Amino acid sequence: KLKILIGLTSAQSLSSVFASLALSLSDLELRGTLEQPGPASVADMMEGSEVESASEGSFQLNNNTCSMHEEEMICHNSSDEAEQSSPTEDETQLNIASSPQTNNNNSAPSNPTSSLYDTDCSRELISQIQRSLSQESLLDELESELLACELTESGGRDNRKESPPVNGLPTDQEGCMVVFEKCVQYKYAQQEKAIKRLLDENKRHQELILGICSEKDTMKEELKRRAEMEKQYMATITKLEGRVEELLKELKESRGKLVNQEQAAKGALQQMQKEMAYRVEQVNKKCDEARQEKEAMVMKYVRGEKEALDLRRDKEALEKRLRDATREVDRQALRGNQLAQDKGRLQQLHEAKEGEVNRLTREVDKLKEEINSHLIKVKWAQNKLKSEADAHKETKDKLRETTSKLAQAKEETEQIRKNCQDMIRTYQESEEIKSNELDAKLRETKGELEKHKQEQTDQLEVHRVKAKELEDLKRSYKEGMDELTTLRTKLKCLEEERPRWEDELSKYREIINRQKAEIGRQRDKLGEITTLEEQHERDEQEVASLREEVDSLTSQIGDLQRDIQGSREREAELLGFTEKLSSKNAQLQSESNGLQAQLDQLTSRSTELQAQLEETNTLLEDKQLKQEEMLRQQEVQGLQEERTALQREVAHLKTRVDELRDELVTQKRKQAANIKDLTKQLTQARKKLEQVENGGCDRDASSMGSRSSSSGSLNARQGGSSGLEERSPESQSSPSVVVVDSFPEVDKAVLVERIVRLQKALARKQEKIEFMEDHIKQLVEEIRKKTKIIQSYVLREESGALSSEASDFNKAHLSRRGGIMASLYTSHPADSGLTLDLSLEINRKLQAVLEDTLLKNITLKVSSPQQP
Repeated sequence: KLKILIGLTSAQSLSSVFASLALSLSDLELRGTLEQPGPASVADMMEGSEVESASEGSFQLNNNTCSMHEEEMICHNSSDEAEQSSPTEDETQLNIASSPQTNNNNSAPSNPTSSLYDTDCSRELISQIQRSLSQESLLDELESELLACELTESGGRDNRKESPPVNGLPTDQEGCMVVFEKCVQYKYAQQEKAIKRLLDENKRHQELILGICSEKDTMKEELKRRAEMEKQYMATITKLEGRVEELLKELKESRGKLVNQEQAAKGALQQMQKEMAYRVEQVNKKCDEARQEKEAMVMKYVRGEKEALDLRRDKEALEKRLRDATREVDRQALRGNQLAQDKGRLQQLHEAKEGEVNRLTREVDKLKEEINSHLIKVKWAQNKLKSEADAHKETKDKLRETTSKLAQAKEETEQIRKNCQDMIRTYQESEEIKSNELDAKLRETKGELEKHKQEQTDQLEVHRVKAKELEDLKRSYKEGMDELTTLRTKLKCLEEERPRWEDELSKYREIINRQKAEIGRQRDKLGEITTLEEQHERDEQEVASLREEVDSLTSQIGDLQRDIQGSREREAELLGFTEKLSSKNAQLQSESNGLQAQLDQLTSRSTELQAQLEETNTLLEDKQLKQEEMLRQQEVQGLQEERTALQREVAHLKTRVDELRDELVTQKRKQAANIKDLTKQLTQARKKLEQVENGGCDRDASSMGSRSSSSGSLNARQGGSSGLEERSPESQSSPSVVVVDSFPEVDKAVLVERIVRLQKALARKQEKIEFMEDHIKQLVEEIRKKTKIIQSYVLREESGALSSEASDFNKAHLSRRGGIMASLYTSHPADSGLTLDLSLEINRKLQAVLEDTLLKNITLKVSSPQQP
């Protein structure tokens, strides 16, 4: 009866699980078929129903096979049942969760109208469940033992004593039934939990499907909206095309009008040509009359010739005056050449002065370099000799004075440069005064430069004296090692500053070259200006002479005009007639110009319309391309989102698989630990029985020890299982181990072998521990040696050599503020409250903080490899 009940319960639970799975799969298929548009939806629904019926049939067949397996497998151990059932249930969940995605991915590209789920997935799932059930070797062994217990009841008691069970289970039927009932109850509870979990998974998948459907509806609405927008754009395009056709029609009409106007203009021009020919004949007649009058005017021309001879005489006199003027111009040109020579000489003097100024600037730069080197030395001396800073205030003041004098020298050199520029400007205004002022200023600058040289030499002597004092102090304060360190630091400083000085020198050279180029350009401009001025003066003289000639000629022309005025009055009548002809011609020309302008306007309008047409076409093409790009980008984004979602689900499933594997490993370890505890308790029970048989006097002590050890083992098992209480509910079955005293005798040879094996393992571990201790000692000695080397190296270096400039500034700031910390960075105590006891207490506290940090670091290093 118990076998039948177990088979029925297992068959019912599995049938309910598979029925819920079939329902969820059928819902998904029906939803997928309903969402697909088109007339093929009915056929898809029929195919989905057929697939659903086939899947249900396959599930029922598999349920029958599972029930047969369950009838064959009667009872299971609680810990092993949970160990095997949890991974199978999780595998079913994984397969259920992963199969729709795989089917979706496979069916989407191949056949979008096919069903999302078919019977192959369910068959694979059931085959995996059967495979996992078939691999339960330990359960089969326990089942065989239980069946052996039932068979031995009919066989007899003597055979049961001869063949004890392998796993230490009792042979009586009542104990087997108790264990069997517990197994059945635990299995039923596990199956109920699995059913609930599967139902929750089904609900979650249905919610996901509903969300996907809603997203699909929104995408359909978006597609409809975009189709409407495309329709609107197409309407606007058709409107624009109609407009373009209208404009083309207008162009054709305007071209026809232009052709008509050209024909009319040609006819008018022919008429005008005929009229002009007639009028030209009349003008020729009048010209003959004018020639006769011209012969009369010849006599008057002879009289004019006589007057022209008189004018030539006057012209010769004016030419003489011009020659005299040219001679004066040549004299002025010679004078200008002399002035140019003087100017070149002065420019040479100016260049020589500039060379001296450059030399002086170089000397000033050298002095700057020396000053910078002295400043570096002073800084180094300040960092190294802070205790003697009070004794060197006078040297600091002198250094400040020298720096101020050097700054004054820089300002004076800049003033000299400004004076030179002013001298150049004054030279352009007045040449003679400029040369005198330049000589005077050059003398003054020479005197000032000599003074500056003397002052700089004095300052260098002062610096040398100070350097000697500093060197004497250094020699008295430190020995040869200090001198070596100073030379090293000097070399480092000089090597570090060398590229900077080279860069500055290159910059100054570039500046000097630029200034020379600018001076050359200014000189060229000056020469051009002088030549232009001379040319201008010549042009003015020529203009004046030409004006005089023009005045004389105008007077002669006035006389001739009076004579010719009579002839002009006669010609006026002819001019009036010609004016009428010209007015008529101009009127016709204006009309032709107007027609031409209208033609140009029409052609320009046609070109503008063509350009607008091309622009509209390009805009339409651009809009279409942009729309297509947007659609493609949206499709790509949707595919990328689907891909990321699938990747996340795959990663989640992988992590779940890894967790299940870890759970299997932990369960196996836990079972091994339980077996070890059972063997220990068996050995203790054996000892207790031997003591009872021998009747030893230490009976109570051994019983108490065994009880304490058994309770310790139980506590250890409970503590080890409490960490995994959430993953596997096997910790609840631990009280079943309490029944220890009822176990039969254990083979002594097995226990002896076990003890020998454990002793050997303990000896190996002790040897390994000794080796590790020796290795650790060697490493500690090496670390101590290296620390000594590092300490000696650090102590050999000076206190300020290893610190940065920022730390030096902070130390100086603290030493100025005063207090306990200031006394650390000065030679004398800055705070009166700092005593030996207080300093020792501060040292102890700092040592405690250091030890705490080291201990924390060690614990973190020890715990970090245990966490993974």
